[in-house]
Amino acid sequence: MAAQAPAPVPGAAVAVPLDAVAAPRHALNLTAAVCAGVAVVALVVAAALGQPLSGVALALGLILGGGNGFLAVRLLGIGVAFAATSILRLLILTMLAILSGFVLGWERAILVAAGMAVAQLVLSAASLREVLRTR
Repeated sequence: MAAQAPAPVPGAAVAVPLDAVAAPRHALNLTAAVCAGVAVVALVVAAALGQPLSGVALALGLILGGGNGFLAVRLLGIGVAFAATSILRLLILTMLAILSGFVLGWERAILVAAGMAVAQLVLSAASLREVLRTR
């Protein structure tokens, strides 16, 4: 007869493999680095085209969107349900986009939202890359 693993104890800490923690952090770091790099490119190109505020708006959206994953990890660490943290993050990012409309002009607020959207695509691609690497 084969030995059976002991039953888990409710409330006991569960050891998480290092790869399960490192892979998401790597995807977040990669996203932040890519978004920061693209933000700098957006600033330079927009300034060269004579639209520096548009570059600032796009760069702001990229930076905010790139930080969204870090905010998600931080909020999940306090033990609140994922749905509640998602709503809170959406609220925070929406308020920041609206605030940018007040500061940079409403015609540029869409660039902030576009930057956030691009950052989410980068995060999705980085996460997919990490999943495929672990297979």
